Amino acid sequence: MTIKLTRYLVELPTYIWERAHFELRLAEDERPFHISLRSAENTVILNRMRAGDWGTEQVQSPPVPVSEIDKFYIEVLGPLVTIFIAGVTWSFEMDLNGQTAPHLVDDVSVQWTKLVDSEAMAVRRLENGGVTDTIHLAGRDLALGDAVNMPAAADLIIASFDPSSEHQHFLVSRPLVLAKQPLTVIDVDPVSIIQTLRAAILFPDAAILKLHGTAEADALLAAIIRANDISNIRFIASREIAAPLSKGKGHVLLQGEGVFKQLGMAIAALPTARRAKLSIFTGNSAPVPGNIVFPCANAHIRIGKNWCLNYNAATSIGDRVHGLDIAIAAYNAKDYLIECAESLLSKGRDDIRVIIVDDGSTDGCGDMAAQHFKKTDQVRVERKPNGGCASARNYGRLLSNATHIAFVDADDFVTPDFFANLYDLALYSGYEITQGAFDFHDATREEPLSPSYEQALFAPYPRMHFNDQPVIRLPAMDIIKGQPTIWRRVYRRDFLDAKNIFFPENVRAYDDYIFHMLTLTAAQDILMMPEQAYHYRQHPDQDIKQGDERHFYMLIMFQMLLKRSIIDAWPNFSPYAESIVDSINWSAQLLRPDLVDSFLRACARFCVTITKVYSNELMEGLIDRINHPDFKFFYREEARKLASIDPGAFWCHLTGELYHPDIVRMRQTMRRAI
Repeated sequence: MTIKLTRYLVELPTYIWERAHFELRLAEDERPFHISLRSAENTVILNRMRAGDWGTEQVQSPPVPVSEIDKFYIEVLGPLVTIFIAGVTWSFEMDLNGQTAPHLVDDVSVQWTKLVDSEAMAVRRLENGGVTDTIHLAGRDLALGDAVNMPAAADLIIASFDPSSEHQHFLVSRPLVLAKQPLTVIDVDPVSIIQTLRAAILFPDAAILKLHGTAEADALLAAIIRANDISNIRFIASREIAAPLSKGKGHVLLQGEGVFKQLGMAIAALPTARRAKLSIFTGNSAPVPGNIVFPCANAHIRIGKNWCLNYNAATSIGDRVHGLDIAIAAYNAKDYLIECAESLLSKGRDDIRVIIVDDGSTDGCGDMAAQHFKKTDQVRVERKPNGGCASARNYGRLLSNATHIAFVDADDFVTPDFFANLYDLALYSGYEITQGAFDFHDATREEPLSPSYEQALFAPYPRMHFNDQPVIRLPAMDIIKGQPTIWRRVYRRDFLDAKNIFFPENVRAYDDYIFHMLTLTAAQDILMMPEQAYHYRQHPDQDIKQGDERHFYMLIMFQMLLKRSIIDAWPNFSPYAESIVDSINWSAQLLRPDLVDSFLRACARFCVTITKVYSNELMEGLIDRINHPDFKFFYREEARKLASIDPGAFWCHLTGELYHPDIVRMRQTMRRAI
């Protein structure tokens, strides 16, 4: 049996094209293979034409935007066409209508439709025809020997031509073993043998243990071992895996599909010191919880096409413990704190932990929580003098040594496994921020739960799936103008530290506003699980329900935002200006009547400041969105008073006399005394 192989490298231009296609033809109306790249839809389409009629399209989604693909590979092996794009492999079986190979003149015909210009794309034939009796793998040619006549050899040949192999990249880019220490590779894949061969070539001194698989796979591997005199591969039975995994010396690499399906319990039972020498390369049907994976030396755990937990201990920064710490800022929260903390925990997940920060409470809620959770290792209670919600959140963050952090208000609660699911999504996506949905909980209503405005807002967004749950990719600018909701999110700790984002402790209310703005600006995109719900409790004692002087802290937030935009050179301040206007509207409706005029005057001064830093055009149209009838008058008065002063970035450092709540309180007291 001989296998005829044809391979192509397709190189694309660096600029973006709308659509391009490549096809193999038997005749003008017989095209057994057609591939189309469509950047507008971000899809790759596979199809065929028979007697002038097109078949049903096979739609594929590449792992990167089509506009970023600069080359890919096509391999033709008899009727089978294999496409290699950005590390993903797709196969397509041609209908050759009795012909041995598609051709237009006298050989394989390659034709690109030039939709951009004559230089749109170049096709270079790498190899054509001939008998394939060797494969090139990891820099070495391996003879197939007796395996050349085995049907499985064709699959091996195709698999060997993957220039962007994730497995090979994993092996050569990670310190899988330290110098002068032994390495044992345990391959559990029952069907594929390519990872076994690749590991044997790259690590000739390692012991390669191949778990017996299908009879065909075992026979193919045995034939290649004989033909190439490979001495470091040994077949083992499943009962033999436990010893080198748990009691062996040196480092261990577990590889092949289904590692956790076969060895999940054994991995979970490994002591910390042994697991720290473990590397894992596998695919799995569902996310593997982080507390089973970590601590490990390296991990590449792929879930479908879109998700991968990719970890390299050698590049980790600091000594943070893998897991999620959830900081609860608690002040006089006796009625809600226990329910809140209990809802955050997940059964079997010791990597989901809670830090309760008692911020100088006078109702004994901290002592109550300490007694309630005294036997729960995943909950700790810390106490500090009263300093406000921002200081309590920062304190909880500084006490944490986890890789991920979340912040929760003590009067709220969440659906089961809310934070465990968000943390897993963060691990397998690498995103700086993941979030769930939120709704409103009002115990005084017959139906306590009601959806937030986001349910309708995000309904048209496309969904992908993670662990059978829908996930939405949200551009940050789509939510930056919404309600600050820092409490339904999981943040990567290294992200917050690198961007120097903390809660401002000089304010005693609405500190979440600036944190919301800065984190979303820095992250740009986030992932949302819309079926996970954070229950935002509504009750009379909420800060946002108090129409007192604390609303003036918003002006301090606005100024901090304006300063940061100058320091970091944000290209577009318009979304932030919209958010500021919406916040002014919101506060003006909640304030005590005796505070409204002072608040509107201060806000009018700040809106004029924005025009001095940026331009008058920035605020045009936005001022009309502030509903209070007196605001326009205050705005025009401030603009008139400041008209003669030149604009410039220095304006972001100037404040008005009414920006601080303490000054407002003093003025109100003086007025009452007169």
